[in-house]
Amino acid sequence: MGGTSSEKAVSLDTGKAVAAALERLNHQVTPLEWNETDLLQNNARLKEFDIIFIGYHGTLGEDGHVQSILELLGIPYTGSSSLSSALGMDKFASRKVFSSCGIPVAPGIPLFNAKTLRTEDIHEHILNSFEYPAVVKPRAEGSTIGISIVNDLEELKAGIEEAVKYGSDVLIEKFIPGRELTVAILGEEILPVIEVIASHDIYDYVCKYTKGKTRYICPADIEKTVEMRVKELAQKAFTTIGCESYGRVDFRFDGKECYCLEANTLPGMTELSLVPMAAKVNGTSFDQLINNILNYGYQERKK
Repeated sequence: MGGTSSEKAVSLDTGKAVAAALERLNHQVTPLEWNETDLLQNNARLKEFDIIFIGYHGTLGEDGHVQSILELLGIPYTGSSSLSSALGMDKFASRKVFSSCGIPVAPGIPLFNAKTLRTEDIHEHILNSFEYPAVVKPRAEGSTIGISIVNDLEELKAGIEEAVKYGSDVLIEKFIPGRELTVAILGEEILPVIEVIASHDIYDYVCKYTKGKTRYICPADIEKTVEMRVKELAQKAFTTIGCESYGRVDFRFDGKECYCLEANTLPGMTELSLVPMAAKVNGTSFDQLINNILNYGYQERKK
């Protein structure tokens, strides 16, 4: 847990909650804040563990980096592989994979090295591709960090300036009006759909991690056909990029179609997190959820 990403605070909350659950389950637990230099110089310490439960959100922890190190060292860990983690974190790559497999995504424009591009040219590209409002987001960040909704050239400039704080590549997508739906998956089990009703225009960092800023409806009050559609797309997105054990897939529903926003291969495990919420509605306690994730990771990577 911890690390150096912009999601360090959330990661520490996840790590503490997971460690407490594992201790209640009578496992021997060592909370470990990730310090790569120290751990690589003393990798024998990592090899003392039967399994690493990954709660390191954001860059390096969620993008396949930590997973690839543990794979090279032959240490079992929880969650998805390095490859699927990298695909899930990279919005350019995951959009291409989803689209090629028939999973709807919002019209979008990938910008490589956005700092070097004229905002006026990007604005013109948007006008030729789809109508404002648009969503500007970093290529590889989580927790809605660095994301802006923009309506014109001036807001676009500010949105890009914010997004490039978290990486040189930026994705611009057409804003899909409608409802925010999310589907958690645990092993082969698709959990109840959650509708997220944020107090802001988008389900941003503040809404995600501040009590009272968001209403959650689980199971979502949606028609059966919509429920079946969004679950089908979630399962397809999950398996298409090779997710394992658990994850969450986020959508916007415009009243006609469900558009995939992203597949989250390392969702949060805090008191406000969505996977534990959906699992609880399905009759699985937080501790049972954590134990299931742990057991899956151990069995899968001991093969």
